[in-house]
Amino acid sequence: MSISRRPIPFRSGIVTQATFLALILAGCSTGPRSAMDALPDHASATTRQYAQVKDMIDTLEPRVEIKRDALMPAPLIGRGFAQVARQPGESLNQRRLLAMRAARLEALRDLTEQVHGVRLTSDSLLRDAILRDDRLAARVEGSLRGARTVAIEPRGEDGYAVTMQIDADTVAYVLRAVGTGR
Repeated sequence: MSISRRPIPFRSGIVTQATFLALILAGCSTGPRSAMDALPDHASATTRQYAQVKDMIDTLEPRVEIKRDALMPAPLIGRGFAQVARQPGESLNQRRLLAMRAARLEALRDLTEQVHGVRLTSDSLLRDAILRDDRLAARVEGSLRGARTVAIEPRGEDGYAVTMQIDADTVAYVLRAVGTGR
């Protein structure tokens, strides 16, 4: 096969067929597989340490690929509610602000439950074949990033509802960051 030196038109000017073929082959080649492989021979000790740390993180971090198409899941929605009268505060405006904040925290808790789940614990005390005490507790623990407030709505004269949402790709990022990689 012979490659002619005849110029062919290209977006940014004229490129020879040989140069064009070299560009195509360079795009098909695989680059270094790790940060250590990409280091130049004369890299400093600090740069080598950074590359080692990056390679270790890359091996620990699960990869989550998100396909963007028409079937992309809808964002998660969290709702929270709070009463103004139940809030501590010296003035009505202060209690309103605290109610909005409490409703927002409740909405964040709702989102955290959806992303990370809820831990339930229960204890039952049985004495003389009679149930004496039965306790059920729920606990939510997690990390959220990217949740945004969609609406703060008054409910009647004594309440507020807050709606927050978090996108599906942000949920995937959060799960990858905490290491569950679902």
